Amino acid sequence: MYVLDQYRGTSVSCRFVLPPSLASQDSRLKLVNTVQAAIVNTVLQNPVLQVAILDANSKRPAWIQLENLDLTQHVEWQFLDHSADFEDVSQETTVSQLDATYPELEKRPGWKIFILHQFETDILEILFTWNHPHADGMSGKIFMESLFQNLNTKRNNDIHQDSDNVIRLPQSTPRLPPPIEELTKLPVEPQFALKSFWQEYRPQIFSRSLSQANWAPICLSPYKTQFRVFTIDNATLAKVLAACREHDTTLTGLLHGLILVSLASHLQENAAPAFESITAIDLRRFLSSTTSYPWIQPKRTMGNYVTITGHVFGTDLLKQIRSKIPPKTTDVELPASLLDEVWSTAFAVRKDIQHKLEIGVKNDMVGLMRFVGDWLVQMRDMARRPRPHSWFVSNLGVLDGNPNTNEELSSGKDEAWFIRRAQFAISAETTSAALMISPMTVAGGQLCVGGSWQDCIFDVSLGESVMADLERWLVQIGT
Repeated sequence: MYVLDQYRGTSVSCRFVLPPSLASQDSRLKLVNTVQAAIVNTVLQNPVLQVAILDANSKRPAWIQLENLDLTQHVEWQFLDHSADFEDVSQETTVSQLDATYPELEKRPGWKIFILHQFETDILEILFTWNHPHADGMSGKIFMESLFQNLNTKRNNDIHQDSDNVIRLPQSTPRLPPPIEELTKLPVEPQFALKSFWQEYRPQIFSRSLSQANWAPICLSPYKTQFRVFTIDNATLAKVLAACREHDTTLTGLLHGLILVSLASHLQENAAPAFESITAIDLRRFLSSTTSYPWIQPKRTMGNYVTITGHVFGTDLLKQIRSKIPPKTTDVELPASLLDEVWSTAFAVRKDIQHKLEIGVKNDMVGLMRFVGDWLVQMRDMARRPRPHSWFVSNLGVLDGNPNTNEELSSGKDEAWFIRRAQFAISAETTSAALMISPMTVAGGQLCVGGSWQDCIFDVSLGESVMADLERWLVQIGT
């Protein structure tokens, strides 16, 4: 997808609270050195950050081991004065990094770090963006957990640095994350395989579906990501989560329900009589170390161990929902009858996800991937078909940003780093869902909900309206 320019990058950013000794302008050099040292240690702990990609345009690309890594090509700092709007700069940086490309794939690892600091404040934002072949979304959370630990734990890495900016990488063969099929069996029943192949390769005349996202046709260019984000404070979030538990669902299920109602209110029935959506599922819970890979800890390993599960919302449900939508939908709360539809949808989505978790990797799309002979051909073919999904929810869950709750961290309390806010962002996927929704939370802190879409596939006002609806309705539920 990257070499075909169907996808660019994924990012996780964390807003850190600095220790007092690093917050002043006089401490800038010490701050830079401290952060750079933590980055070096994090890179050395995660082998997939140490390799480049050989023959990326071929049928069988491969990792290539590197001798060293120049941090000046991967890490960038920006210091802001008091007049700058930190939030605006942060979001502009997120979008520019999401849509950035990775030069010299065969010579450099596909990741970047952008660091923002405003003078005389104790806030430092670290934005980690990467090329998906290296790692999935959960890996961004794993990277930040590793970086957070290194910021709070003093380690000596002088033996790995030729200078302040060049890391000498280990000469031993890197312990790269093994392919998922080497960590677990991926059983595929014949009936599932035949059904999947029919859906994939059936003639166009048989592939029409009312739930396809025909309202957002696939358009490969121009490639530009629109990104919006909002936050929900912890007190409101706690009430939202309590309401989810009362209705036997989760935040992920609730987001699906709210997006469904929002899109139903903004799109006419003839344009969108039904919908399909997808949820990202982290497969690490089904993996464990093996005799071939005794060292692997799946839940702490950066790599690609993700799949998706789908949800279908039929025409009868959409007619029922649209019949309850007030004539004026802008800046209004959800009436009780419509909120009931949200909760029933959220419950159904949660059941879909629970079923997927119960069957694990059996009959999973990942198990079918071995039958694809040429992924470039596969993805070009996908670009010629109707878009199947209207939205995608990828929830990274909760990141613990308090060092006092982690016994592994050894910094003194006065010099500890804290994480105040975490954000997950996904660049546009030209052949995937029209809307990409990416929530992430810091324990005891804010919920941050990102939303992204390709600029040219629908009017920007639609994406902004959906995001505004989500924010307003989550606050309504939380109050």
